[in-house]
Amino acid sequence: MPLLRSSTVLRAVRSSPIPAHPFRRSISSTAKALNSPTNRLRNGIYGTILLSALGFGYIEATDTRSSIHTYTIPPLLRYIFSGDDVSRAGPEAAHVFGLRALSFFYSLGLPLHERGDHPYLPTLNSTLFGYDVNTPLGISAGLDKHADAIDALYELSPAISLLEVGCVTPKPQDGNPRPRLFRLPTSQGFINRYGFNSVGADVVARRLRERVRRFARTYGLTEEEVLGNPRIPASLRKGRILAVQIGKNKTTPETDMDAVKRDYVECVQKLGKYADVIVVNASKPLTDLLGSVVAAANDVARAQKPKVVVKVSPDSDTPQAIRDICAAVKASGVAGVIVANTTVTRPTALTASPQTTEEEKRIVAKEAGGYSGPALFPRTLRLVEEFRRQSGADIEVVACGGVQNGKDALECVKHGASAVMGYTGMVYGGVGWFGRMATELAEEAEKIRRRL
Repeated sequence: MPLLRSSTVLRAVRSSPIPAHPFRRSISSTAKALNSPTNRLRNGIYGTILLSALGFGYIEATDTRSSIHTYTIPPLLRYIFSGDDVSRAGPEAAHVFGLRALSFFYSLGLPLHERGDHPYLPTLNSTLFGYDVNTPLGISAGLDKHADAIDALYELSPAISLLEVGCVTPKPQDGNPRPRLFRLPTSQGFINRYGFNSVGADVVARRLRERVRRFARTYGLTEEEVLGNPRIPASLRKGRILAVQIGKNKTTPETDMDAVKRDYVECVQKLGKYADVIVVNASKPLTDLLGSVVAAANDVARAQKPKVVVKVSPDSDTPQAIRDICAAVKASGVAGVIVANTTVTRPTALTASPQTTEEEKRIVAKEAGGYSGPALFPRTLRLVEEFRRQSGADIEVVACGGVQNGKDALECVKHGASAVMGYTGMVYGGVGWFGRMATELAEEAEKIRRRL
């Protein structure tokens, strides 16, 4: 039996006096204080300052022209990733982290991009491989090896008109063991011996195809309609070109030319429909090999067939080597050459500065691999001029190696380059490097125009 009947409980509750709330006066006083004109003004000022700070921080963080992307982020990444990539995260880990960060922010709809006007665009509009492009500037292969961040990289600046991904091999391969990337910060260069690490042509083809499908869905088209429209470039962006660099697997012997050709043709068959340009990275660009690649490119299932270009090593710089390459290019129907790649030589300028550290001296003296950086620039100019002279006006010559700024780019153009590519300069100069270089190039071009 309950201790109290329900009616008794109700009577007890109803008869109990409800005490006045002891804090009613203080709450009322506080509310009045908070609602005072002075307090509202102060809170409004604080809120405005906070929102302004957040807005300014967002603009600064996502604007590639911001000084933090030039003077803060690059050295900070070098400090954080200062290991050897074996015992501690080093330059290769920094490379992967940077690319993933760009892709992550792009996927959130917060891409890093060049805000404001782009006054260099009217001046630098060019034609390259038959396409109208924003500028004659582009990113060389090695930055986005596996086609992970194509759209995030394009978004950085409209100055990036040519983006080369790869090198892509038919089958996946790991490349050389780590460490395989070494910084030379005093001379702003790198030595790498990646060894063509690749996720393979099938994986890259899936990623490129998914880009096409997303584009098709966005504009209410089918995949076939996108590929069948000659006015839609493989970059899927007006004024831009997408190049895919291809190479053979390490397990394919150089001496077995039929096997070598099969490797390159397989890559073209899988990747060609998603590329505006196919770049052949071959130690010996023979006529027979290049002819097979061109034939495969002409057979891809796309209205606009990809052009074929050869990437030439700066170490193939003897007169006979240049003559042989130019002859093979002309005979096979290749559209252009990219000069130059990395060099296995070690220019004396790498250790000429008194600020060169002992570790940098050790890397230059002991570590094998290809060097890229400003010390390569004089050789790039010489090779561009020689290839332009021997290849003729119908072959595009693209400069790639040691370019640091717009003045360097202009020198390349003066020596006969149709376009100029870079990668190492952006690593040291930050994501706004291409926009700055385009601005400088336009200014230099305008000075020449005024003198004429």
